[in-house]
Amino acid sequence: MRVGLWGALALFVIVQVVPYGRDHANPPVTEAAAFAPGPGLELARGACFDCHSDETAWPWYTNVAPAS
Repeated sequence: MRVGLWGALALFVIVQVVPYGRDHANPPVTEAAAFAPGPGLELARGACFDCHSDETAWPWYTNVAPAS
């Protein structure tokens, strides 16, 4: 059991060296989406823009494999 835990820990550390999925550069914003007057833009910015825009704020855990 102890050997298996040490092996899993060693594998986790080794996986951190592989540079797969660590390019978190956002492309430049070239055109803004059109929103109707009202709170729509702020709602979209708070709920949707992290995944559905070029303004993604990458959390710290996106640099930890295998989550990256």
